[in-house]
Amino acid sequence: MQNLMTADTTKRGQLLGQLIRYGVNGVVVTGIYTAIYVGLDSFTHAPIQLCNLAAFLVSVVVGYNLHSRITFAGQGDRGHRAWIRFFLAALPSFALNAFWTWLFATALHWPHWTVQLPVWFVTPVMIFAINRWWVFK
Repeated sequence: MQNLMTADTTKRGQLLGQLIRYGVNGVVVTGIYTAIYVGLDSFTHAPIQLCNLAAFLVSVVVGYNLHSRITFAGQGDRGHRAWIRFFLAALPSFALNAFWTWLFATALHWPHWTVQLPVWFVTPVMIFAINRWWVFK
């Protein structure tokens, strides 16, 4: 019985550590996304969905490197298959952020910066679950 309790405590501790590392790395990745998105939108006046795409592509590369090496270090495999799973797992975040972009900036005509609110506070929660239980399983 004691071994089961110890194993359960260890798993909870590992998950908590991953959540903390994910949060720290997520702030970095989302900050990079925001800088690219807002920078392109503000200085080039590129179409807003193009800003979203450019920010997404850079963020995926940075995110894979941070999450595979730090957040989920020691868990699961790495390499080509993990990269493909990570990219596929990131596609829902691209779609969700494209939706936020359309909803706030296009449909509601809110200031473009408002798109960043759900990008920072909604999208990351969904992506953590996908990364934890599918990409770095």
